Amino acid sequence: RLIEVIEREKIDIVHARSRVPAWLAWFAALATRRPFVTTCHGYYSAHPLSWIMGWGKRVIVISRVIGRHMIDDFKVPPDKIRLVHRGVDLSEFSESPAEEKPAFRERSFRIINVGRFSPIKGQVEFLKAVHLVHRKHPDLEVWLVGSEQKGRTRYTETIRQTIQQLHLGGCVKILGTRRDIPGLLKEADLLVLPTLVPEAFGRVVIEAGAVGTPVLATGLGGVLDIIEHGRDGLLVSPGDIQGMAQAIEEIMKDPARGRALAANLKARVQEEFNLEKMAEATCRVYQEIISEKRILLIKLGSMGDLILAVPSFRMIRRRFPDAHLALLIDRRLGQILSGIPYVNEIIPVDRRKFSRPGYLLRIAKRLRREDFDLSVDFQNSKWTHLLSFLGGARERYGFSRGMFGFLLNRPDRSFSVSDSPVRHQHRILSKLGVREFDEDLELWADPSAERSMEEKLLPHLKEGEKLIGFVVGSSPNWPTKRWPAAYFQELAARLVTEAGCHVILIGSSEDAAAGAVWQHSEGVLNLIGKTSLAELVPLIRKLDVLVTGDTAPLHVAAAVQTKIVALFGPTDPKRHMPPAQGARVLASRLPCQPCYSGVCRNPDNLACLKQISVTEVRDAVLRQLSQIQKVPHELGARS
Repeated sequence: RLIEVIEREKIDIVHARSRVPAWLAWFAALATRRPFVTTCHGYYSAHPLSWIMGWGKRVIVISRVIGRHMIDDFKVPPDKIRLVHRGVDLSEFSESPAEEKPAFRERSFRIINVGRFSPIKGQVEFLKAVHLVHRKHPDLEVWLVGSEQKGRTRYTETIRQTIQQLHLGGCVKILGTRRDIPGLLKEADLLVLPTLVPEAFGRVVIEAGAVGTPVLATGLGGVLDIIEHGRDGLLVSPGDIQGMAQAIEEIMKDPARGRALAANLKARVQEEFNLEKMAEATCRVYQEIISEKRILLIKLGSMGDLILAVPSFRMIRRRFPDAHLALLIDRRLGQILSGIPYVNEIIPVDRRKFSRPGYLLRIAKRLRREDFDLSVDFQNSKWTHLLSFLGGARERYGFSRGMFGFLLNRPDRSFSVSDSPVRHQHRILSKLGVREFDEDLELWADPSAERSMEEKLLPHLKEGEKLIGFVVGSSPNWPTKRWPAAYFQELAARLVTEAGCHVILIGSSEDAAAGAVWQHSEGVLNLIGKTSLAELVPLIRKLDVLVTGDTAPLHVAAAVQTKIVALFGPTDPKRHMPPAQGARVLASRLPCQPCYSGVCRNPDNLACLKQISVTEVRDAVLRQLSQIQKVPHELGARS
């Protein structure tokens, strides 16, 4: 029925203010893809039934202490918390000049306590303080307003026994549950709130303030949001009977002091704790939710795939300029996008652990706390489909692949249709309303990595020397992407002797064996396994030309606009060549290409790469060099 109401009335936001209704509201909001908001009014026990109060897209709290409770005990992210104090109806709790109470010197001094009868509310401690005051000032009248929860009487009997034992029967009256609280507060000379545990807020304090009655309270919990000791009221430590008695006497002996405290509190209530202010603050939360989108971007693939996704991140940012964009990536690749300006946060994960249900659920729980409106899955694996769903994104975009594709509720089913990498991703973006297409790659060099790279290069470079980078290895799963090492060696010798180039070998520590044969090569600097991911960007930017297979450095070169000679074997350059102006792409076009296999099954092993000759690659490098106007390799200089 709730779902029917939400859909029929075109509800924009579902707001729950109590635990049981919140569970119903959460399921209805989930089913209708509406934002869900909660307001927390009290100290909820850390029971599973209470967890729902921290699941709102925004969690409204009525005091700072409740905000801290939700952050510490329910792990609500601080940026989801919104403080909206309770408000009092000033038209009901107000004191007109005609109704001003007579000075208490003309009658008994009236003290009122309002609250549920419970040991934590401190009524017994209050009565003991009254006893100390009553011995000195018999002309005292005390009203206890409240009762226990239905069906309970034990603490009420304790209160009655305390009154009897302290001989307070003549001055203390138990009024029970009353609905005329405004009138009672107006007639009282002092409100005492003796609670022993933190109050979530202390509504009766602002009600007393609204009618001009001074307040004495224990200094803890939400009361501290209202009362500044000595300015708006008096505060004592919880359970401090002697201190409470002295504070009561202070107000009795100095009526002007009481009136000043009451006047300050009344002005503060009128300014900060009225219904209009509460409603306006709540509406601002609603407006914030309506105008804001939280978008989760998922890309857990290799470095090259991550670089190819940067244009998509940029297009999404242009489409949603004010949205909060979070990027979920493999923690090993975090350095490569450390300077990206298009996302608000990067969430690093270890994708190798996704097969462990506990780890996957922990990541999903983290994502759910961030309450994403939509997710865009650029990885499109069973794990990322699962994370989109378990992470709670209301709208889930991506290519539907495999048995878990049904978990996307905004799927594109054209994954198998071949296209260039960025255009392939754009099919997903078009469902988000992204119309403008932009495939320019970008990367950002970390300043410290840039300085470190300069220190490694400068001792080996000569002014005017042309720098050619060789990527001699590949992913361990793709040995079929490696141009023969002997070909690379011959190419290096010819470029060094014939064109005066300096060759720099690039690769990870996994390629160390491939770099071992270059130890004494003239004009060759071996940096295999000697650069971090962050240093790879300034290194490749420094090059004049990069010679590489279908590897991650190919995408880095395209992003930093370094000239490229790309050697393709088992993969299709039409599908995997990044957008790079003027790149030279060499492929043999054998019948067995593309095979997309890490194991070559051609009788002539790696024939597709062997048929790309050294002369052909050398000529391609020289053609690329002819397009470059050389500048000296000074600190920070680039071609």
